[in-house]
Amino acid sequence: MKIMYRIRGAFYLLLFGACAIPFAFAQRGVPALPPIPSQTKGHSADPQVRPTPTPRPRTTPAPRPIVRPPPYPVGVWGSFGVGHDIDPNLVANMGIVGIGISDDWAEVEPAPGVYDWGTLDSKIAQAKAAGFQYISLAVTDSSSQTPQWLLDSLPPDQEIDLLDDASVHQTFCQPIHTALYWNPTFHQARLDLIAAMGARYTNDPAIVAVKMASFANHNTQDWNIQDTIGAIECPSCPQPTPTLCGTITVDQPAQWLAAGWTEPQMLQIGKEMCDAAAAAFPNQNIALPIGGLDITYPGFSGGTYTTMCRDIQDYVYGNASLGTPPRPYANRFFMQRNTVAANWQVGSYYDTYVPGFDADPYVKYMIRAHAHPNPPWTTPGQAGLQMVSAATLGSTTDCRQGGGPDGPCGPTCDPVCVMQTSLDVARTYGAAFIEIWAQDDVNPAFYDMIKAATIAMGGTPRDF
Repeated sequence: MKIMYRIRGAFYLLLFGACAIPFAFAQRGVPALPPIPSQTKGHSADPQVRPTPTPRPRTTPAPRPIVRPPPYPVGVWGSFGVGHDIDPNLVANMGIVGIGISDDWAEVEPAPGVYDWGTLDSKIAQAKAAGFQYISLAVTDSSSQTPQWLLDSLPPDQEIDLLDDASVHQTFCQPIHTALYWNPTFHQARLDLIAAMGARYTNDPAIVAVKMASFANHNTQDWNIQDTIGAIECPSCPQPTPTLCGTITVDQPAQWLAAGWTEPQMLQIGKEMCDAAAAAFPNQNIALPIGGLDITYPGFSGGTYTTMCRDIQDYVYGNASLGTPPRPYANRFFMQRNTVAANWQVGSYYDTYVPGFDADPYVKYMIRAHAHPNPPWTTPGQAGLQMVSAATLGSTTDCRQGGGPDGPCGPTCDPVCVMQTSLDVARTYGAAFIEIWAQDDVNPAFYDMIKAATIAMGGTPRDF
């Protein structure tokens, strides 16, 4: 309620000024609330869940200066892993220039708007104590890591069950309860998480990068929308609930379309996630995973395998031919592909060959174009890569990191051969960073080749 006063005479002017002075000082003590990243309703508009203050008249504050983040540290990056304590073998791997640290959304936000940063804080402290100066931070806000309280809050028609078709997952052949990405409550919860995380960590100079722009992520922070069509060979029957058994036929794009999926709608989710990550982390570089979508249904893919990832590229980096300007934060977004294997084509191949839009080679072309760079891009190294699996696992994953039994290291998938070949091919793309799995960054057999790769990339090992 506003009360209007009519002030007449010098006496009243002086009296009003005397009263305003202590009020102005009181106003200085009130910290500005963090900006709300989206106006979408359905979840806490304030990630810290503070009581709503009574609106008071105040002058518009000066814009907070944005500190340009340091260049992305060049070289091979490792992972802290899932354990609570840092592995001494990781610390001893001097070719690793920085490490990724993450926790799952379901663990970080156990109740609406209540955040538990304990695991992340502990791992960050351990990494610093071990001598790591560079950290990449993430909270896995994927479909499979959605907090149960959030799923329980959604109406049944705002979720779908998608069968996990990845045999390397513990949830293989289990239905994953999946919130619709465009559901306002789910989307706002992810935006709130990003804002709260940024408020806590953006001013830590050791955190040079974050992975919080992922928007098409079912399992991890990678691009991994469930879009399988066909038969999945599940374990033989019988199996304990909820694992399905035998041959199961699925059409996951049809499930998405029946639930209301459109490419423009998903693209809008991606735009808002990128904007939110950039606003919450003005001092960090930001990874932007890319990938493709099954092309069986044009309504699902948007027309081609790479339509959505090309559309998000145009939004972030701009497209002069379309008259689309780059976003203000474009210079600190690093496009990333997380499927490098020993059988990849060398990056220089794409300097003279542009693949069609309807297959994965075009995604590799995009990485090379941003990293090399090739026109229209002009900033060298503005891209990153991650291995698809761990070389240490050998043939236990059907030689996944080796490119399959017919890959360059043969059906035995000798881990040393697979890791060396994978590093060699990854380096040909000219990316700023190559991420390897936790099982590989603690393997002493890989120390020398990892250090050599970091040096060849132009990076600096930690013992130099």
